[in-house]
Amino acid sequence: MNAVGSALFSTLCAGTALIAKLGGTAIYNTVAYQGAAFPYVLFFKAAGVEANTSPRRVRKLVYVAKAVAQDDLQEAGEIDDLIDVLLHEQTLTVNGWGTYWSARDGDISYAEPGEGGVTYFHRGGMYRVWLAGA
Repeated sequence: MNAVGSALFSTLCAGTALIAKLGGTAIYNTVAYQGAAFPYVLFFKAAGVEANTSPRRVRKLVYVAKAVAQDDLQEAGEIDDLIDVLLHEQTLTVNGWGTYWSARDGDISYAEPGEGGVTYFHRGGMYRVWLAGA
């Protein structure tokens, strides 16, 4: 896991209300392991660019953080709200970097059909994370 992934994981795991709602630290970077219990949180890097606007290195990244719930749209939305409290306009502690922007930039919302009539609801957001070299 890179420095930003570690920071996001630590920040999400520190959310006591989120951990209680999930029934534990069901938080995964990029992909949940096969057979992971629902609900869970999934986060991953979706995009990133170098700003190249000053001598100081600046990275502008977009991460997706979302809830995945089985057959429970409301539960997915409630978990999304808890994720948002932890990530929107918050400061992440990223080793080797200074964070000067972290904000929700858009929403993720879709349903995925599964075997046996199960539906997996995905609710979350895209978060901009801007970093400056320390």
